[in-house]
Parts: sequence; C-alpha cells; structure tokens
Amino acid sequence: MGQTMNRPLKGILPIVPTPFGADGQADEPSLKRVTVHAIEAGAAALVYPGVASEDLFLSADERRSCLGLVTRLAAGRVPVIAGVNSADPAEMVEITRMAVEHGADGIMAMAVPAMADQAGTWFARIAEALGPDRPIILQNLFKPRGADLSAEEMLKLAAEVPAIRYVKEEGIPSGPKVSRLVAGCGPDLDGVIGGGGARYLLEELDRGAIATMPAIELLELHVALYRAYVAHDRKEALRLYERSLPLLLIQAPYRMRLTKLILKSRGLIECDDVREPLPEMDAELKELALELYERTVQVPEMADA
Repeated sequence: MGQTMNRPLKGILPIVPTPFGADGQADEPSLKRVTVHAIEAGAAALVYPGVASEDLFLSADERRSCLGLVTRLAAGRVPVIAGVNSADPAEMVEITRMAVEHGADGIMAMAVPAMADQAGTWFARIAEALGPDRPIILQNLFKPRGADLSAEEMLKLAAEVPAIRYVKEEGIPSGPKVSRLVAGCGPDLDGVIGGGGARYLLEELDRGAIATMPAIELLELHVALYRAYVAHDRKEALRLYERSLPLLLIQAPYRMRLTKLILKSRGLIECDDVREPLPEMDAELKELALELYERTVQVPEMADA
C-alpha cells in the first residue's frame, strides 16, 4: 500500500465535492480550499470523486485533473480513495488505471446493474488494473444506479476478489445488512463502512461499522461525534448525532445543493452551482438551512475536533 495506507481505514472519510465556477467549469482553487480544510479538520481519508462529487457529471479530463489535485494536496498526510464509478464496467477498469497513475491510495467501486451475474469477473479486472497493495472498497447502492447486492453476495464477492477489503453499504435501511456484513468479516474483509450521508451513523457504529463516508459540510461535527463514540462517551455522541439530523433531513433530497450552500457560506467555494439535476432550494429553505447550520456549529466540543 501507499505510505498513507499502512493501517485500516477508520473514522470519518468525507466525500470531497467538485466545486464549479460561474462559468460552469470545475473550480480548482475552490477544490484546493475544500481539500485542505478536510485534511485539517480531521478527515481520516479523503474520497474523490464519489456520488457527492457529482462523479457521473465530470468529463474524463475534469476527473483526471481534479483527482490529481486532491492526491497532491493529501500526499503523506491522509489517504485518497478514488471513486471509479460508471454505468459501464469496462470504463470502471480504465478509470481505475487512471486513478493509480494519479496517485490514489485505493479505490471505491460500485457493483452496477450492467455487471449482471459477472460481478466477480468485473471486479477481478478492476483489481488487476489497480495492482497490488491497494484496497478496493465495494460500494453497494440500491437500484437503479447500484446492483443492490445482499450481504451474502458481497461477502462472496470479497472472498472471490482478495483486493476487496471493505464494503460501503448505502442501502436503506442499512442496519440489518451492516450487522450481517460485520458478522461475516474475517480474512476476506477488513471492515464495513457506513453510507447514506451519515443519517444512520450511530446505528451503523453500534452494529460494528468502523467508518463512514458522509458529505463534507458537517465534517467537524462528524469527527467530534466519532471521537466521542470511540472514547465511549455515548452521551456526547448522541448529542452530536441529534444535532446533525435536521440538516441531514434537508440534505436527503437536496444533496449537493445543501453541501455547496454551506461551503459557500463558509468562504470555501465561490459558487454553489451543481450539475446533477436536483430539486432547487428556494430562498426560504436556504435561510432555514443556514440558520440550522449556525446552531449546529455552536456545539462547544466541535472546536476541539
């Protein structure tokens, strides 16, 4: 593995978004600010690009350039996990080669419907493109974008493809499947990672998840929550989790619009435009979201994150 991947992935692994400028192009100065912020705020690793990075709406050149920027900034500090998702499994193999060339420490690959009953074959090809000593995180998402694998299917796939070391479960509800995956962990899997925007984070941790991959706007809170949890301070972990829920409720349908609204309000990005077709946030909702965010960041313990 790379020098930053000498221990298992644990903790908060945020998805770095892709900022776009008013001209519609990827805004690399804003991406640099967000990446540096994530490292300094306590991220255990960075994920780029993921679904929350609008990965399917990036050109090949944008994906390559932005990933290169993130890996250069993170080098020697935290690992970078490159998302390689595409609706076309053959393209996922090619994106994996590109990710390795641009310094990724590992990849996250979704089981997609086009793999059909050949997921093992496709993931073996992805693993070959990845090369030795870098892990694959198997991402499981519901249909139509993902293949919505069962826990048993994921454990079988991990046994067939040794490079698969982690599973990120995105299903709703996630809890029972997380429990089955954790129970099946052994020589074939190093751990289970929670998804779903961290809306079910506390339950997933209780069931044995070792990490989560949320969007980035509540990173300090999530880092503080995870630290409280592993320190067995359940009262504080519960309090912080409850603080997160009003914003995560808004995030569920609006997704990157909420993320970028908050990042822009913090001066980390210049423009909050998104490419993915999502519901618009009107002025009243934006005002409420920013009000809730200000109340959230007043949590005293977050200052120590």
